[in-house]
Formats: sequence, C-alpha cells, structure tokens
Amino acid sequence: MMALIVSTPERLHYVRLLIPKDLSSKATNVLQSLGVIHVETSGELSEEDREKLRIYAEKVRSFSSLVDTVENYYKFTIVDLKKEVSLEDLDRTVDELYLKLSKVHQEIENLVNNKKKLTDEISECLKQIKVLEIIKREVGEDLKVFELSFTGEALFSVVALGKSQDMEPLITSIPKDVIFKFGLVEDEMIIFVVGVSSAWKEVQELLSRARAEIIVFPKQDITISNYLNYLSKHVEELRATLAKIDQELEKILRDNLELLALAKVINDIVKSKLDFLLSAASGEYLLAIEGWVPEESIKAVENKLSSEISTYLIVKVSSDKKPPSKLRNPRPLKPFELLTKFYGLPSPGEWDPTPILTYSFLVFFGLMMADAVYGLVLFLLVKYVLDKSGFVDNPYSPGYSSLKKMLLTLSISATVFGVLSNTFAGYSVGLEGGRIVLVVASNGGGGLINVPTLINLADPMFFLVLALVIGLIHINIGHVLSVVVGFKARDLGRVLSGVGLIISEIFGIPYVLHEFLHYELLPLSGEAYTYILYASLIGVLVMIVGTVKSLGGVGLFMWIFNITGLLGDVLSYSRLAGLGIATYVMAVNFNKLSFSIYEYFSRLAPVVGAVLGLVVMLAVAVFMNMFNLVFGAIGGFVHSMRLCFVEFLPKWYDGNGREFMPFTLKIEKHVTLGKIR
Repeated sequence: MMALIVSTPERLHYVRLLIPKDLSSKATNVLQSLGVIHVETSGELSEEDREKLRIYAEKVRSFSSLVDTVENYYKFTIVDLKKEVSLEDLDRTVDELYLKLSKVHQEIENLVNNKKKLTDEISECLKQIKVLEIIKREVGEDLKVFELSFTGEALFSVVALGKSQDMEPLITSIPKDVIFKFGLVEDEMIIFVVGVSSAWKEVQELLSRARAEIIVFPKQDITISNYLNYLSKHVEELRATLAKIDQELEKILRDNLELLALAKVINDIVKSKLDFLLSAASGEYLLAIEGWVPEESIKAVENKLSSEISTYLIVKVSSDKKPPSKLRNPRPLKPFELLTKFYGLPSPGEWDPTPILTYSFLVFFGLMMADAVYGLVLFLLVKYVLDKSGFVDNPYSPGYSSLKKMLLTLSISATVFGVLSNTFAGYSVGLEGGRIVLVVASNGGGGLINVPTLINLADPMFFLVLALVIGLIHINIGHVLSVVVGFKARDLGRVLSGVGLIISEIFGIPYVLHEFLHYELLPLSGEAYTYILYASLIGVLVMIVGTVKSLGGVGLFMWIFNITGLLGDVLSYSRLAGLGIATYVMAVNFNKLSFSIYEYFSRLAPVVGAVLGLVVMLAVAVFMNMFNLVFGAIGGFVHSMRLCFVEFLPKWYDGNGREFMPFTLKIEKHVTLGKIR
C-alpha cells in the first residue's frame, strides 16, 4: 500500500575498484559505457601521476577553450550528428579535432579581422564624405584636398567634427586672426578653420576643450568634388569586398558545422573523463576508483569488467560519505521525477514522494483545467507547437523532455475531468428532443438538459466543498506520512504530535459541524456527540504532549498553531475551485462576446455582415479562448506546485539529498551550437 503513495530510491553500495594502471584507459571506457558508478574523490596522487594528470588537464582545457571560441561565432542552431562517435583511441581523436578546429579558427579570425578593418575604413570614408559635403557647400568645390589640413610657417588649416553643444562655445572663442566656416549635420557641427600659424596652439586647445575630432585628409592635389567621387566609388568597392568576406565566412561556418558538433560531443566526453581521473587515486601499479553503484548493477559491472579487462578487483567498503539519491519509479511516473528534483531529492533513508506528487498534480491540474476541448488543444500545442515556439532553448534536453511528457499527461487529465464535468470550451453537451445540443452549463446538472454530469463543477458551492474535502484528505495524508517518518526515526514527540492532531480532527470536525453549523455529518445522538468532544480533547492533549516533547516548554504555546495551521492549509485548497471556476466563467463569457459580435455584424448587413461577422467571431473566439487556455494552464501548473511544495511536502519530507550522477557516455545526436542572440 505504501508503495502506491511513495517509492524507495535504489539502494547504493560504496565500492572500490582496483585495476592495473596500464589498463586504466580501457577500464575507464568500460565504466563510461556502463554509466552506473557515481565517482567520489579518493586518496592522494603520486607526483608522477599528478604531472601526467596536469598535462592531460591542460590538453583538455585547451581543446575545450578552442571549442567554446569557435562556437561563439555561430548563431543558435541544432545539428543532427550523423557521424558515429567511437571511444577507441580517444586521445588521437581529440588531437585530430584540435588541429582541424585550430585551422578553422585561424581562417575565421583572419576573415573577422579583415572584416573589422574594412568596416572601420568604410566608416572613416563615410565620415569624410559627410564632412566634405558640408565644406563643399560652405566654402566651394574648387578647394584642393591638401589645403584642408596643413601646417606651414605662416598659415595653418584644419577641419574638425564635434557635437554642436560642445562646439558652440568654441565659435565665440576663436582668435581674431583666424577665419572659419561651419555647418551643421543633425546634432554635429563641422568647422573649417584657417589662420596664422601663431594661433595654431590656441585653436588646438579650443578644439580639445570642445572634444572635437580633427579630420586628417590625404595630401593630394585634387579638388573636393573629385575626391568625393573617388570616396563614393571606394566605399562601394569596400562594401563589395565586405560582402564577399561575409559570404566566405558564412561558407566556412556552414561547412564546419558538423565538425564543431562532433568536437562539442567529444569535449563533453573528455571533460567527464578528466573529472573521473581527478577523483581516482593512483598507486605505483594500481589505479583505485571509488564510488556508489546501485545494488542491482554490481553484477553487471563485474561481468563487463571480466569480459573486457579480466584483471581487476572490486570490493564493497564502508564509507561515512552521504550517498546520492537514484530515484526508482515506474515508467509512467518518470516525467514527474522532475518535480521531486525541483523541490529536493530524498536524503538517505527518505522516501521518494514522486508517486503522491504525480497523483496530486493530475487531480489538481485536472480540476483547475477541467475542460475537454482545452485539454485536447493543450495536448496538441505541447506535442507539436511548443518545440518550435522559440521559448525552448534545446528541445532535446532531458529536462525539457520530462517536462513535455508531464504536460502531455496533465493535458489528458484536464480532458478527462472535462468529460466528467461535461465541459467543452465553456459549453455542455445534452440531449433535447432526441438531438444533441450545446448549452451553457448551469447549477442544476452541469448544463445538461436531460443528462446529468458526474462532477458538477459549474456549481460554485459544490466545487468549493469538493476542493476543501480534497485539501483535508491531502493534508492528512501528509500528517500520516509524518507519523510514519517519526516512527522510523524514533521521534516520539513527532509521533505524538501527529497522532494527537489526527485524533482531534477525526472527532473534532463532526462535533464542530454538529454544534456550530447544525450539520449532522454522523447520524448520532446528542449524548454521543458529547463523548466525541471528549475524544477530540484527548487528541488535543496528546498533541500538546508531543509538541512539548519536541520543543520543550515553548510547546505549551506552539501546539495551537497546529490547529490554526491545519485550517489555513485546508482553506488554501479553495484555489482549486477559484481557478477552475475562473477558467470556466471566462470561457463562457468569451463565447458570449464572440456571438454578440456576430449578431452585431449580422444586423448591419444580412449577407455581407453575416460572413464578416462569422470571420470576426471566429478570430475573437479563438484568440480569447487561447488566451484563457494558456494562462489557465500556467496558473494550474503553478498553483498545483504551490499546494504540493508549501502545504504538503514540508509536513514529512526534507529533500536534502544529492543527485546520482553516473560517470557515463552521453553522445547527443542533436547538438546545440552557438548562443541565442
């Protein structure tokens, strides 16, 4: 029975594997292919081994850095890796990839540097064109280019560019023996200054104070007009060259896409191998590897090592290290392990809450999204649209894969609850006069004209009572589990506190309903209810004793929070009814709004208006219902998680474990490259 509510993580053994050093590489490949050992750091390395490991680590770091550097040139893309990856002679593969990638990197770097130089040159030419256009307009086109910037014994000339607000004070401060012309382009000012050489230093100072840029022109005996023509042609030539470089760069990146994807996969493998080696202890002749192996996998490790390397020794050893958690659940529950990992993996000796979390999520989400049409549409969106929506970085990642499977299961739950409540996008299906009709659900029979619903979620009071009853059951499952955990841990205070609370609930709730609300939950006499009160008070007394046992003297005052906390926790489940009714009411009103639009257009023009009204009605109905579906699904997921993580799990579950991370070979067939920009 307990296995249906919680599961037990796999039992792990701490083992030490001893192998000859000359077989270490082969043994590493065997263990990596098995993927069943969680390696722990052990022992000290000899100086010789440290040096070898340092050289290997430097090689891995260089390779990893090169892969990352080349990857930075790529936009985000997913590559289907077609080439088979072999672990035989891995070091040679790394060396070959390093040489190929280094060559690719050098080619890319050269093109990028040339591209930058061309871009800078184009920018400088465009700046000169902008300046010369103003000078041509203000001074004339017959002026020679070399006359724009020179410094002689008697005279000087200079062209400067700066922000208008900074240049304006300069205009009023120009020395008297200097003449100038200026023009404005947007928020910039271009000034052409000619004066006696003795004023040059003062003009330089003024330009520096105005943060102006001095434009240097070539010493060419050519008119401004001709030079402008030359610059325009030169810019076109530079842009053509730049386009060719872009094409060449794009070709190099495209041609080496699979090479980089392969290098990225190999990079992950060698980094994993490095971490493995850093965790191993080396003697003079033997390599010792320590770690956690699932009990059921030890035989497989022995058989594989026997067939591959024959010479080895594997022994179980005691360890004071905290074992990791390897979850063990039936395949349908596997996607919901993501919730357990999100909250926290079970500590050693703790149960895995994945089964009860799965059932809870299916019920909570199903009630809050109880609509057969919405559930079906959500299933299709998750199955076929979510991957391509742009919201997912890597649709092939294990985490996203689990989330997707979980959402698909939850959408089926929403569909089932929608059928049970006879809710289809805000409508109910009924029979009237032998024909099927769609009507808005009502309190009496969920909207069916002569076919009642199994769960009438259109009735707010029924839905609210149902939500509170579910909350009471869910919370008390948590209290029962807390009592069992207390028994396992031999925590008498926790056991008494939990048992007392459960007893006070069992007898106290019927008494309160009878005495204060005049609701007979049990068909008992008035005298019997008096005995029920005494039983409830005994439960309170047991709870007080347990709280004092756990907290000491302060427990005499803290027990009351168990009662008020229970009330608050149960009331929190009213959100099931709140979100469920909100989703339903919004669907109904969105449909009414859509039909009112159709009726409005139909009245304007009988034929054209009816067609136009139908189109607008469908557009509004689809958009509004999609809005309701998406936000309803998000709300249902978040609030389901809140009820589990805040109201339920803290009562009995710590979740302070660490994940079982096997030394394994992960060769992704779909490799993500580049960054999302």
